[in-house]
Amino acid sequence: MLKRYETNSRLQWVGKAWEIRSAIRRIQREQGGSARLVDVLRPAKERSPAR
Repeated sequence: MLKRYETNSRLQWVGKAWEIRSAIRRIQREQGGSARLVDVLRPAKERSPAR
């Protein structure tokens, strides 16, 4: 079971490696296939609007 903990300055994912990879890929697809990983994983308050 994947869990995501987020604070203003930190993002922590807890789960099996395949769950984390799958979640990252899903988020990248939602934000556009060319979304940069650093933008995808940045905590929500620091995230810039999707391009």
